[in-house]
Amino acid sequence: MKFLSRVPFIDLIKQKIVSLVSNDMIKLSPEAVESFDAAKHRQRSIDSFEQTWPWYRQLIKSIAYSTQIPSDTLNNYVRTIGILLLLAILFPFSLLITIFTIVCSKLIRLFKQNESTPKPNHSSKRILISGGMMTKALVLCRGFHRAGHKVILVDEAINWLTGHRWSNSVERFYIVPSPEKDPEAYMQSLVDIVQKENIDMFVPVTGPYHAHIDAQVKARLKQHNCSTFHLNTDEITLVDNKYSFTDKARSLGLPVPKSHYITSRRQLMDFNFDQEKRPYICKSIMYDWLDRGAMITLPRATRAETIEYINRLPISEECPYILQEFIQGDEYCTHGTCLNGNLALFTCCHSSAWQLNYKHIDHPAILQWSTTYVRELKLTGHASFDFIVSHDDGKAYGIECNPRVHSAITAFYNHPRIADAYFPSDFQTTMIPLPTARETYWLTHELWRIIRNIQSSDQVCQSLQRIFYGREAIWSFDDPLPFLLHYHVHIVCLLLDNLRPTRIRFFHKVDCCLGELS
Repeated sequence: MKFLSRVPFIDLIKQKIVSLVSNDMIKLSPEAVESFDAAKHRQRSIDSFEQTWPWYRQLIKSIAYSTQIPSDTLNNYVRTIGILLLLAILFPFSLLITIFTIVCSKLIRLFKQNESTPKPNHSSKRILISGGMMTKALVLCRGFHRAGHKVILVDEAINWLTGHRWSNSVERFYIVPSPEKDPEAYMQSLVDIVQKENIDMFVPVTGPYHAHIDAQVKARLKQHNCSTFHLNTDEITLVDNKYSFTDKARSLGLPVPKSHYITSRRQLMDFNFDQEKRPYICKSIMYDWLDRGAMITLPRATRAETIEYINRLPISEECPYILQEFIQGDEYCTHGTCLNGNLALFTCCHSSAWQLNYKHIDHPAILQWSTTYVRELKLTGHASFDFIVSHDDGKAYGIECNPRVHSAITAFYNHPRIADAYFPSDFQTTMIPLPTARETYWLTHELWRIIRNIQSSDQVCQSLQRIFYGREAIWSFDDPLPFLLHYHVHIVCLLLDNLRPTRIRFFHKVDCCLGELS
């Protein structure tokens, strides 16, 4: 069976990104948005299929040939059913863990006041949090609830059974329109909820394409005496653009890689790589889900290979790229909660293309870099910086900034003062995860790693060590239901929905961290 060409899919994705960032999303029909999204996921699914076990790949292609079903479609159904079976096997154990947790929690409450019981708060606020299916939203819900605030959670219709809606920390849950498909309806829905629930603060937990839309709703909510903890439109435009972000950092004297703004393939072909000490990587300036993990360096081994690679990139004035110096080193990701130019909440963790484990690391240079950038721009909102610490000179180089909550915030799972970072105080210091915080993980991801790497004893042992000595990111002794319902209701419903021919969604993996098929 023939696979669809990669380039047309990439072109569709770039068009979507450009439309979103330029706030032209309202002009696109829901059908057009869905076609862009489907193209993105299908290409990623095809790439993933080509990297699977050879015997499995050959089996699927043989069945596809005899049944005339496209091999990527058949693979999608087989994987969906397989994951459902694995979750069914896991269900009794998850149920047992949840029941045991509930019983122990209730017994302890009989003899001892629960430390996580919300403390009386005479200045209690009503907080609206979006992105309900994401673990990072659950962490914020629990943090605000622990401080005595009331939390209202919202998400799109596809996530209506998110396990997080049944968290002890959530007072009420609402379904809102998709900000991608209908941003106007999404913004109006938030206004309606703010009025109905007398919300004091909106804390967006957004995906990569929603930051600009949540910045627009900021002004609307302000008219109803509701603040929005989010960067404004100009700040998002600055930091979300990889080139303008590094350019601004350079002007502040902060270490960043050499960068060049690329708007045509010819410009890239004419670049003189021979005079550079380091190789370069070329990536879309806007968020590119498909190639976010690609680390292809330029120039290639030969001039012909370099030209061939460049010709695959859909570079244009409307879809610019950044040519950035490639620095060999260790990657780090961060989460930053910024308040009036102060870095109120911060964590730094080791990073990778698909980071699913978070353990805070003290890195003074990265903390100082982040503090300086936030202070000089006087930011209020979320800013998650990515860094490379060079093997050559040991410097921490800022690579990019994501203006949203990072999943690394799960490292604060046991911190009692998360909510304090969102309100002004006379004495503002940077809070970091507690020394007792263990490495966070998602149980299903670790079990899948064990299955995939069953022949590697070292990797199996690493996953087992994380399971026994780390901390499951969703599970909580005082709030056990989300753990069971997230994996065995929300994720299961997404997978069952994916078996419907009219709702098929090609996916690369089940991302239990973000609660989606990605």
